[in-house]
Amino acid sequence: MGLLSDPNRRRALTSLLTRLNTPLCVLCYVAGVAWFMGLAFAPFSLRCYMSENAMGSTMVEERFSTGERALGAAREFAAQKKKAGGMPVQWLVQAMQSRGLEVYTQSFSRMLPFPDESKERYMVHGTNVYGILRAPRAPRTESLVLSAPCSPDGANNQAVGLLLALAQYFKGQVYWAKDLIFLVNEHDLIGMQAWLEGYHDVNTTGISASPLQGRGGSIQAALSLELSSDVITSLDLVLEGLNGQLPNLDLANLFHAFCQKTNILCTIQGKLQRSDWDTVSGYTHSVQTMLLMVLRQASGRSWGDHGLFLRYHIEAATLRGINSFRQYKTDITTLGKYVSAHWEGHVCLCVCSIP
Repeated sequence: MGLLSDPNRRRALTSLLTRLNTPLCVLCYVAGVAWFMGLAFAPFSLRCYMSENAMGSTMVEERFSTGERALGAAREFAAQKKKAGGMPVQWLVQAMQSRGLEVYTQSFSRMLPFPDESKERYMVHGTNVYGILRAPRAPRTESLVLSAPCSPDGANNQAVGLLLALAQYFKGQVYWAKDLIFLVNEHDLIGMQAWLEGYHDVNTTGISASPLQGRGGSIQAALSLELSSDVITSLDLVLEGLNGQLPNLDLANLFHAFCQKTNILCTIQGKLQRSDWDTVSGYTHSVQTMLLMVLRQASGRSWGDHGLFLRYHIEAATLRGINSFRQYKTDITTLGKYVSAHWEGHVCLCVCSIP
């Protein structure tokens, strides 16, 4: 305290800091950059871990085996979409009802500030279709959402087929402790935002939408599927939401754990995890992955439908199937095992957390 209370010493300290201002600024800047680059070095960062043991991959068993049924539903959905010139609402309603779900629809419209790039229109009209599988073992206070956007042309047909096959598979299981909501949304983010606003009875974006006739419990987690081929070479996890929001780290760790258990190549930012972290190429790979995530977060945009769930404090992510030049292929049956195991992990969390 004497150094700061003595006027002469205080002036001397101020003079010293003034003279060394530029070197100190450069030193702090270099130290900050070095610390940031050190985050990509494996021994310098914490290892991934599960904060909740109930979410471990050993708590569930993968039994999904109806991959051919999913591909059949995908082909039928593609034919009906081509015939209708858009989303086949009536066909989806009948398909979900035949699988034992409570089915509801929501129509919406939105005036765009700029014309649509593909059709040069200012007004967008669409319909969301969703089905609810009620929890047989709980008071229906919580729910999970599995969604698949209805994309134009031939994109994402396999995701809708897998969603319908999983709905039929889940209907035969009796251990669900949460409501399961299966959603097919039109016009990607616009349709998803309309459904979320209707579910939570708010309107913050000016979307005109009909009220939802059916609801489940409070949404705890959501998963969006994006698949455009019958087989994939890897599964990419998309986490970035609006304004750089990210879900709980347990969701990413659960994704990685089940990918390893089901022998699916998992990627983040389109890059595989490498074990040679102690080499220059391994460290460069880690830096590239980290910088890509930083740039995506800095953009402020949502990189998938899941990003809108994060605004409502709902843990969500998008699973994007990649079919690249790699010779290693994963069929839709294995992918269905992965998604079903992922959802059962969340149910185990709910059951094991009950006092």
